[in-house]
Amino acid sequence: MLDQLPHLANMQHAHIYHQMPHPPAPKSVWWKEVLKFLGLFAFFFVLLAVIVMGPTIYTTVTYWFSNGGKDYSNQYNLPSSGDSFANVDDLVSFVDNAQAPRQDSIVIPKINVDAPLVFIQDYSNNAILEAIKNGVGHYPGTALPGRIGNSFLTGHSSYYWWSGGEYNQIFALLHNLEPGDLIYVYYQGDKFIYKMSDSEVVSPTDVHVLDQTTTPTLSLMTCTPIGTNLRRLIVKAELIGSPPVSGDDFKDFIELPDLPSILPLY
Repeated sequence: MLDQLPHLANMQHAHIYHQMPHPPAPKSVWWKEVLKFLGLFAFFFVLLAVIVMGPTIYTTVTYWFSNGGKDYSNQYNLPSSGDSFANVDDLVSFVDNAQAPRQDSIVIPKINVDAPLVFIQDYSNNAILEAIKNGVGHYPGTALPGRIGNSFLTGHSSYYWWSGGEYNQIFALLHNLEPGDLIYVYYQGDKFIYKMSDSEVVSPTDVHVLDQTTTPTLSLMTCTPIGTNLRRLIVKAELIGSPPVSGDDFKDFIELPDLPSILPLY
């Protein structure tokens, strides 16, 4: 009987323990888990964006920390706008005495663009992507620089840095151009001065931007927003001054025979 006393005491203790109220289990706060997930997602998204778009971000940041919005390209001593000249003739005379690139090129002093022109022979998107790794591409079938018609040039605003190519961010600052800014195109030993007139953002299916004109114009295209190919930024410019080409070269341009259904993807 005495041997059973400890066993009975244990049973009574267990019975009393089961009758005692237990503290409620802590409830899971679901919104904290959601915030934690969103925080991690945002961190890795930003990290990936910085890795992919590092060179483009660097180009933009250094532009604003250098002389944001001003001409900071003095390689050829070219004015970024014609505001300081009394007339177009004075501007042309000044530019004629400036240093010129040795190859077919486009120079935009305000946004520090200095790139060779690449004359693309194939309409395919892959061919265009490959070509503009090496400079700013002239869209096949459009007017040549300085001639009547729409001379259509295109370049990257951003692209994968590991894909190779020196000009993957050449048009990253194109959106900073304003009416009156000057664009210089060098072609076959001639120098053409264009003045920016306006800009627009279009969808990839708005191929009317390739339409030819009855006056010598220049169109620059890149993808926007930077890092995407959702839309296209189109900058339009007009040729100013006397074009240094003969009358035979300055003839009307015919419409593109095969207008694409969609603008190139970058």
